[in-house]
Amino acid sequence: MGYRITLDRGVLRAELFGRETVEQTKAFFQAVVSASKDTGCPCVLILVRSSKPIFQLERHGLIEYFRELAVTSSRRVALLGDTRDLRLSHDYIELIARQHGLNVRSFPDETAAYRWFEDPRRQRERRRQQERRTQQAPPTLQERRAGQQRRTAERRNNTAAAS
Repeated sequence: MGYRITLDRGVLRAELFGRETVEQTKAFFQAVVSASKDTGCPCVLILVRSSKPIFQLERHGLIEYFRELAVTSSRRVALLGDTRDLRLSHDYIELIARQHGLNVRSFPDETAAYRWFEDPRRQRERRRQQERRTQQAPPTLQERRAGQQRRTAERRNNTAAAS
């Protein structure tokens, strides 16, 4: 087994080769989690090549590594495999991770994964807008009525202007 962890275009890129056992997987994930903490990178790309698929994520305690990697909701973890079995395994990992509320996705190729990494800006903006709305005090009954009356008056004015 071998692995390489690099920083590429703002993405922590972790490549795993020839993994055979769960212990090797754990050693790899320990290195990835450590590098993730050191770099603070919000995106992690895990590429697995020439390795056996793993389907018992929770039984072997591997879900904990994904929890550490996806520590915040803005942190994204993308999975890529070079064989059909690895891709099926990664689809299963995505399902389990999402059930745990983690932002982990499986992709067929690197281009799709990098597109997903570039997309968070829009989602973060939407999240900030929602947070602002929830932080604001809810309008009082009087304020809601005033808003309704204002909208009704605007509609009347628009209708009258259109005639």
